[in-house]
Amino acid sequence: MYNPTDIDETQSLAWENHAWSDWYSLDVAIMPREAKAPDSPGLYRLRCKGERGLIYIGETGDSLRSRLRQLRKATRYVASGREPGPPHVAGACVLDHERNGFVVEVSWVEMTNPDPRNRKGIECELIAAYRKAMGSTNPTCQFRGHFYNGTPQH
Repeated sequence: MYNPTDIDETQSLAWENHAWSDWYSLDVAIMPREAKAPDSPGLYRLRCKGERGLIYIGETGDSLRSRLRQLRKATRYVASGREPGPPHVAGACVLDHERNGFVVEVSWVEMTNPDPRNRKGIECELIAAYRKAMGSTNPTCQFRGHFYNGTPQH
């Protein structure tokens, strides 16, 4: 069984030589007036607290805080019966994890170079590094994965 004190390399604060933030619950990261997530471009990753691996790796050229708020908004849309999709494609999958009792946490890297080609390239490199570290498995919510009957599906 996975020991939550054993952080796999994909959850490290120095993963792939980036200076990742500490982990925060999604709601703490986007809390009005006290948000931990910065209002700057960057990369972000999601995990289920106490579980191995990641459930999503993303990027934004605008505000990390705004992008994570879009993710929370997407979970609310799906919870109200709307179809998965905008404002964030991972919303339905994140909601699936939360409904299965997981606390979704986020960590990010601010980027000083907002060039979209560079940022998107690094996102692709992180997904590839994740697949290498975890045995060719995508993060659960990447590419519209979902939970079905308590089991992650890709």
